Parts: sequence; structure tokens; C-alpha cells
Amino acid sequence: MHADGPARVRTILVSGLIVAFGLSVTAIVAVAWHANAVGTNTRAFQATASDLGSALEAKLGTNVALTRTIRARAAAGTEDDETRFLQWYRELQRGAPSPPDVMALLIERVTASRLPAFRRRVAADPAFRALLGSRLQVIPRGTRPIYCLTRAIVGSSAVSSRLQGLLDYCATAVPHIGRSPYPALVRAATDTAGFVVTPVPASGKRLVAIGAAVYSRGAPIATPVERRAAVTGFVATTFSASALIRSLLGGHSALTLALYHRNAGGSLQMIGRAGANPLGQSPGYIQRSQLSEGWVLQTTGRANAAVSAGARTALATALGLLLTGLILLLYRVLSGSRQRAWSLVGEKTGELEYSFLHDPLTDLPNRGLVLDRAEQLLARARRMDVPVTALFVDIDAFKQINDRHGRQVGDEVLRQVGARLKTVLRDNDTVGRLGADEFGMLVDPIGLRAAPELVAERILDVLRQPIIFSGDAPAPLSITASIGIATGRPASAENLMQDADLALLKAKAIGKNGYVKFESAMQIAAQDRMRLETDLMAALQDDQLFLIYQPLLDLQHERVVNVEALLRWRHPLDGVIPPDVFIPIAEENGLIVAIGRWVLDRACTQGAAWQRNGYPLNISVNVSGRQLDRAEFVEEVRGALHSSGLDPSSLTLEITETVLMRKPDVTARLLAELKALGVRIAVDDFGTGYSSLAYLRQFPVDALKIDRTFITGLALSSEARVLTHTLIQLGKALGLQTVAEGVEDHLQVRELQREGCDLAQGFLFSRPLPPEAVEDFVCANAGLHGASALGRPLSATHS
Repeated sequence: MHADGPARVRTILVSGLIVAFGLSVTAIVAVAWHANAVGTNTRAFQATASDLGSALEAKLGTNVALTRTIRARAAAGTEDDETRFLQWYRELQRGAPSPPDVMALLIERVTASRLPAFRRRVAADPAFRALLGSRLQVIPRGTRPIYCLTRAIVGSSAVSSRLQGLLDYCATAVPHIGRSPYPALVRAATDTAGFVVTPVPASGKRLVAIGAAVYSRGAPIATPVERRAAVTGFVATTFSASALIRSLLGGHSALTLALYHRNAGGSLQMIGRAGANPLGQSPGYIQRSQLSEGWVLQTTGRANAAVSAGARTALATALGLLLTGLILLLYRVLSGSRQRAWSLVGEKTGELEYSFLHDPLTDLPNRGLVLDRAEQLLARARRMDVPVTALFVDIDAFKQINDRHGRQVGDEVLRQVGARLKTVLRDNDTVGRLGADEFGMLVDPIGLRAAPELVAERILDVLRQPIIFSGDAPAPLSITASIGIATGRPASAENLMQDADLALLKAKAIGKNGYVKFESAMQIAAQDRMRLETDLMAALQDDQLFLIYQPLLDLQHERVVNVEALLRWRHPLDGVIPPDVFIPIAEENGLIVAIGRWVLDRACTQGAAWQRNGYPLNISVNVSGRQLDRAEFVEEVRGALHSSGLDPSSLTLEITETVLMRKPDVTARLLAELKALGVRIAVDDFGTGYSSLAYLRQFPVDALKIDRTFITGLALSSEARVLTHTLIQLGKALGLQTVAEGVEDHLQVRELQREGCDLAQGFLFSRPLPPEAVEDFVCANAGLHGASALGRPLSATHS
């Protein structure tokens, strides 16, 4: 009795301590899991909201681009009636079916004296007469000095609306509508020269109109007063806001989207709303995304998480209580069932170890386990003197699958790819998921009869089979993959994986949907690139960078008027390194910003020095997209001009067409700030990008530099001549200077002169020169004129 008493007390005491400790740990883990789940769900919601904002901005950009294109046509002075406008609009669509709620209008500003002629003109137009019949009275009736009347209207909404007459959009009151909202919108569009957005009243649907003013060509429009004097009419397009929003909600059943817009000087107005969350219920997460052109997207709802924060808390609590109970049970029955208790603990420990070493989505080994098995394979391969093979498999364009079909489809693709890869290899081989859409495969050399290339071919064949989804998922999806192969006995598993990764990068670089086997040259190339990247960081500080200048000639007067600053790197060991080698490295690591600032300062200083010495040369400087991404770039240009004393009109900033069109609206605002400094803007490599006339008119550019690929075949190819002719005439129509790049023979010069090209540069005239040679070149060729100046290579061309 005396012996049992203390034992019983000790048992109760220890049991209480186990319970107290278990509950404490359970509470701590539950709180941590809850916080982690909340953070994960928040990040998932924010990422989804950002993706939806980007997708919506692209869709809205299509509608705004249509309005811009129509305004560009109207501003060009085309005399459009309903028939011509309908023909042009159909040709613009190129046979593609228009959305049912898209409508396009041309509205003309008509004075009272011109009203009879306007009515006769629209009455004589068969297409307009078919739309209105004999209803050509102005609505509302009455005499006013100015009318804003529809000159042309296209789109299915135009046919179904059956207009009752010529609606005056400048009238303050309209029958059946009351006080008209249009005069205020007309004034806003006129005074701001921008786009105005408004819901269409009494439309029966949630339609939205995008309108803009059209000004007389060539008239000054710098101030509101000048714009009111120059306005000739208006253009407008419509689209369905609810249909646009619903098109984004596929796969996001827990979200609600609300689209707002703020016109210049106006308040924020709701344009449309759709989603699963009714008004009045708790919205969950909320995020507002400021888009371009005054659009605002509000995303509300909850993240589509596999396990909610509450569920994770409950799971952690349940697991903690279960583990506490198991430990308590283990302690209480240890004397009678020790083996059974240890077996239970071992089972749970094995489950935890398995989950720690395997990918939860595909149930494949993760990177840590793959590395461990690779080390074991290498150790055995060294003993047996046989090579080990590793294959890295990466799904091509996997991000597009996620963006287009959603993460659930992307996860299913990863699961099926993992399952297919397991069917290719043997039981003693390893397939693992290394991260994202990348898989690793280790091939055991024991009993291997197939070459690694045959294994890669088998993998590509298996992955080419369409992926079938169940339920409401999309149609079968075809994918391709890129494979990197590494074979050998490197010093470590990390080295083996690095070799396979380098081969994979090479496979993706040469076109994807294939495989590449690692070669030592790849490692050398990677090391050389790393060395260059390190050396480039010191090149700017050690004054290893320098500028040379290529002259540009005026083709009409045959004299040097401009030079383009070109960057070079004089490496202390490798000699002069061309820019196509080190500029991409500088672009990737961001060093191009500091280098670009140095180039700008040095070129402006040199240009000012030439002008002080009597050489009236303008100077051109190339601008990187990284520089344009920074708001500080305008101040950097201002500072370079101020410190050097260079006349701003003597500086031309060259921006490639591709960079110009990355963020057209943001870039247009930045270029306007640069133009306010007085500098000139040139579009470099023009013709190789994807800008349209409607977009090009929005940029305050002064010159177009026609890419050398068009000039090379100018004298030999009729297609090149047609393209060059089109580009030069486009520049003339827009009042822009045209510059030909890469001129190398006299036939090209004569063709460019015949077309009326303004400037040219190329090896025919001169290679890039150091500053002192530029002065000699200008002096040597200052007296040449007529056919002799361009009929042979000029002096100093090959120095």
C-alpha cells in the first residue's frame, strides 16, 4: 500500500504535466498554423486580384484602342459618311465577329448655317437612310448655334436601337431622357483632349461608352481655349461592362469584381459589377487596383484556398490533442504494451518524415530527397566506375496555362505530368518535382541499356499525348517540354544537378520541345558570363567604358548634321567587348541604369564641346527600357543638359519600338515630360515592333529610324522597297523626320533619295569614330556636295 501510493501520485503528476505541456504546444502550433493560413490566403487573393487586374486592363485596352483608331481616322480628315464608315469598320474587323454590344459612332459638330447641308448629306447616304428612314429631324427640336449630330454609326446596337431622329448630343434636355448627361461629357472630352467614360442611359443593358474629341488637323491644342476652338466632332464606342467582368470570373466563384472609372476632374463612378458575393454580406478580402486610363478594379471575396484558416486551426488542435493523447497513452501503458506504443510512435514519425521529403501536389520526391538519392547513386557509381544520368524536365509555356485556365488546371497538369514521368523510368530510378513546373529524373546505371537520349525521346513522346481533364475543366490540352541531360560522375550531386540545369537552359534557348546534353563548354560559358557580370560592375568605376560616334548625313544637302553615341567596353584582359555581349547582362542585373546615366552625361558633354568649337552637330543617345521605367529619368536628362550646357534641341533620345509599346500609356506621359525639356524623341528599329498608327499618334516623337533589315534588301527586293516606301511615307504623313540605318552601298542611297528619306547612317559613309576623328571627318567632308558626296565612300570612313 505504501509502495503503491507514491507510484499512483507520481503517475497522476506526470500525466497532468503531459496534458498541460501538450495543450500548451497545441495552442502555440494552432496559432502559428492559423497565422500562416491567413497569410497564405491573403497572398493568394492578392495574386489573383493582380492577375485579374492585368487581364481586365488588357481587355479594356482593346476597347480604348478601337476608340483611338476611330479618332485617328477622323482626325486624318477622312470624309466619312455611314456607307464609307461601315465599309472601313468591316475591313478593320477583318471578318472577325464583333461582340453584340459594340457600337462605334462619328459625331460631327455642325453650325446652324451648315445644318441643312448636313441633313441633305445624310439623307443621300443609302446606309444612313436604311438606319433612320425619313426621320431626319433634330432631337430636341429648336434652333441652336451649334449641334452635335451623328454622322455615322455602326455595330449591332446601332441597328437594334432604331433611332427616332438625329440626336443632338450638345443639347441640355432630350425628350424621354430629361436633362441630358452628354453636354458635360462633350465639354470634358473637348477640354481635356482625353477619353471620357460614361454608362449609356436607358440602354436596357449595362453598356458603357468611351468617347473622345476630334480636333482640326494641325490646330494648336495646348490649352482648353485652343481645344474648344479646334474641336470638329467626337467619336465614341460602347461595350458591355457586365459581359466584360463576367468573362474574367471563370474559375473564381468566390470573388466579386466591381469596375469603376474616374474621368478627368470628375468623381469615381461605378461602371459594372458581377460575382458571387451579394451586397450586404461580408466581402472577405478587398483589393483595389488602379489601372491605366482612370479605370479602377475592386476585387472582393475570399481566396480559393484548399484549407481555410479556421480549418487549419481545427486541424492543428485536433492533431495536438491526438498526439497528447498518444503520448499519455504511451506513458500509461508503457509497462504492459511498450512494443505496441513504440510501433505507433514510429508509424507517426514515418508519416511525418514522408511528408517532409515528398511534394504534396504530385506525391513525388522533393528536391531534398532527389539530392540525397543522387549522392547515393554517385557514391555507388564511383565504386563501380559507371556514369550517372540526371534529366531536368521543364514544361514549356506553363505560365500561360496558369494564366489562361487557372491554377487548378495548372495543378492537374503537374499531377498528370508527374504520373507520366513515373511510367517512363524503372522502379530503381527516381522521379521528383524540383519546384514550380520543373521535374528531376535520376537514372540508375545498373541494368540500363538505353542511351540517355533515348530516355529523353521517350519522355517527349509521353508528354505530347493530350492531357484529359474531368468534370467542367477545359478541353484536352497538348503540352511540350524541354529536357536537359547530364551524364558522368561529378564531385557532388549539386554539380550533377547544375550541369543538367545548364543543359535545360540551352534546350529552352534553342527553341524548346527538345533536349540538349550537357557539354563542358556550357559550364565555361556560364562561368564566363558570371565573370563578365562581375567585371562589368567595376568597369564603370574604373573608366573602362568609352563612347564612339557614328555620323548621320542629310541626304538632301549631303552634309553631316548628327552623330549617334555608341557604347563600348575596353576590358583589361579581353580587349574591346562589343555591346551585344555586355548590354544584355547589364539589362538583366539592372546596371544599365547607371551605365545609361553615364552615357547620357558623357554624350551631352561631348556634344556641347563640339558646338563650342564650331561643329554644329546634334547628338543621339539610345535609351534602355529599364531607364524609362524610372520616374527619375526625366530629372537625369534635365541634369545632363544643365551640367553640360548642351542646347536641349540638339539632343535626340532614341527608344526602340518594342520598348515604346510595352506600356504605351505610361510611356506617352513620360515622353511628354521629356518633350517639355526641349529634347527630340526618335523611334529606333522602326518596323520591327508592333505599334499601330493609332498608338503612334499618341507619342510625341520627332523621327522614325527605319531598321537596317529593310535597308539591306532595298536595291534588290521589291518587297523591301515597298516596305521602305510605306515607312517613309508614313513618317511624312505624320510630319516626322525619317532616318535610314545600315546604309552600305550607293544603290541604297539613290533609292532613299528618290523616296525622300531625310537622314542616313551606315558603313558606306563612316564607321563609328572616336571624338577627335569625328571632327576630322566633318572638316574633310564639309566641302563635298552633289553627286560626289554620296557617289563614293567619304573620307575617313574606315578609320
